[in-house]
Amino acid sequence: MLVTDWTTTAARPDPMRLRLESYPVVDEIAARYGDMDANAHLNNLALEALHENARAAMNRRLLPDAYRAGGRRLRLVTSQNTVHFLAEAHWPVLITTGAGVGRIGRTSYVASTGLFIDGRCIGVCDTVLVLLGGPDDPAGPTPISDEFRAALDTVLLRAT
Repeated sequence: MLVTDWTTTAARPDPMRLRLESYPVVDEIAARYGDMDANAHLNNLALEALHENARAAMNRRLLPDAYRAGGRRLRLVTSQNTVHFLAEAHWPVLITTGAGVGRIGRTSYVASTGLFIDGRCIGVCDTVLVLLGGPDDPAGPTPISDEFRAALDTVLLRAT
């Protein structure tokens, strides 16, 4: 077996992912001067942080207990993260973020985000988030409740 057989890659994003209208949760955030790298464009890690912020804001709205410190019953942990960088971005710039749910499983779901500048998609991200029962529950993943599933259904990605 070749070492290259051990690697995984993701297919290019579906064209619908490149449209802001596909995302039910939309926000804006300004890039920071410190997000630039030596090539004078926004660094890949800074762009990933914008994806992370967009999904965390959506998740906090859907499952507020997951972000409360101390005594929280439920937690969300990342098990996989796939990012497609589609275009360079330069500071200063206002970035529109789109977020939604791409798929819902038994104990996990895919938080899907897109970054847009002047309506043009510069990157998409899919993050598999697993629901855990809390710091006192060593059992691992816990099934998504009907209530949380209903909340996730309200922010499914939509074809327009």
